[in-house]
Amino acid sequence: MSSLPHAAGVSLRELLADDLTVRPRDVRAKSITHDARSVQAGDVFVAVVSAEDDGHDVAADAARRGATAIICERLLPVFGVPQFVVSDSRAAYGRVCQALVGNPSQQLKVIGVTGTSGKTTVARLMSSIFDAHGARTGLIDSLGSWDGSDCRSASDGELSPPTLARTLARIEAHGLTHAILEVSSQALCQSALAGVELHAACITHVGRDHLDWHGTLENYRRAKRRILDHLSVKGVAILNADCQESMRILSTLNQPALTIGLKKPAEITAQIIEQHVNEQIFVLTAGDDSVGVRTAIIGDHHVYNCLSAAATCLAYGIELTTIARGLEAVDSLPGRMERVVCGDGYSVYVDAAKSPDTLRACLRASRQVTSGRVICVFGADENAAREQRKALGRVAGALADVSVITSSEPRSKGRRDNSRDIVHGFANPRKAHVILDRGEAIAWALEQASDGDTVVVAGMGDRLHAAAAANELPCDDCDMVRQILSGQYRTAAPHRIAA
Repeated sequence: MSSLPHAAGVSLRELLADDLTVRPRDVRAKSITHDARSVQAGDVFVAVVSAEDDGHDVAADAARRGATAIICERLLPVFGVPQFVVSDSRAAYGRVCQALVGNPSQQLKVIGVTGTSGKTTVARLMSSIFDAHGARTGLIDSLGSWDGSDCRSASDGELSPPTLARTLARIEAHGLTHAILEVSSQALCQSALAGVELHAACITHVGRDHLDWHGTLENYRRAKRRILDHLSVKGVAILNADCQESMRILSTLNQPALTIGLKKPAEITAQIIEQHVNEQIFVLTAGDDSVGVRTAIIGDHHVYNCLSAAATCLAYGIELTTIARGLEAVDSLPGRMERVVCGDGYSVYVDAAKSPDTLRACLRASRQVTSGRVICVFGADENAAREQRKALGRVAGALADVSVITSSEPRSKGRRDNSRDIVHGFANPRKAHVILDRGEAIAWALEQASDGDTVVVAGMGDRLHAAAAANELPCDDCDMVRQILSGQYRTAAPHRIAA
């Protein structure tokens, strides 16, 4: 997809001067795309390498369609079209996209948020605090985006350079002063932030995740650190003092930083006072100032999220009382320890947790407010590594009293093997119950619940179920729970597979 057209164009030789290994005649780029099939006369084509294909293989097609230049990582047998050979075509792609829309991050105060978990929640909490402060703030996260005029739902896939450039340009055009970006490790590896200057960078914490994508834990950690490459000279980093990897980052950082924590000494801390099924209360402290916060989202991990958001906003001079007001205004988030009021004597939460770290956090949060049993419905993504599936089993086996292993993909051929891998992670496999149909699994779990119990439905959050039949309407886990509790969901007796 081409980025926004630029009437005058930008000089590729000037923009990419520090990375060019071959210097052809200059071309003024006015539009750019990485999809050879969508090239129109005058577009610049950038050859991007992905797991599925290599744009270098179709560069000749792009030239035949009228590409005015090719950005690539090696010289190609394509003649008559200038080739700008760079070390990283993805990074060049991002820089050109940002330049074509006037480099909006140089006018905005852009805040990047990354981490193993909590990214979306922290971004939403920040946005709420800035709103309470009276600042006009744009937002791009996994739930969607807000550019000051339109609220758009999240698109599938990772954040792309053209999409990011367009959205930042709209945020600036609508007169907003700040932009908050949620950035995943995959997006950082793919140089999605190339050309973007960050005013602040928040790393919630760095655990273990996406090893199927990154290969090793060190690669994953290295990807998270890349957000700091985009931090401006005067930019500030927000780091978690209770996270060992974050403290390693701090020890090598040559820029201002603020630390948050619940356990170890930090500049912004919190003390949890009360935790209940429908709210928790904590005292937020920064220096000599403290303020009480009452939030409807429960769990220690949410307090960490509040601390990350608070520290970032403190760096912008926002008062602690305003920060508390902004935190309290976020009473729920789709699929983030989202409570489903059921009217019975037990509690139900829906959470997007699908990694061992995030599942551990939501089960611990549930345990803290549960007098009876914790019943957990969960599964693993189809592409999750086998070790991660086993780790999910270890976490559920240790922290839940009853575990129901299910699938989010009704047509997946590998879902039975996936469930076996999860069961192999249990120290006591008898605690594991396998019901592959997700609706039936949730219904069975709710049937088991009694007074004082908590049912946690994890793994999908606000993501819609894949319809098992053509006439089924899409729904998420919250919808499914409500349908079951109201008697609208009809199913045969669950086919439970013995562990």
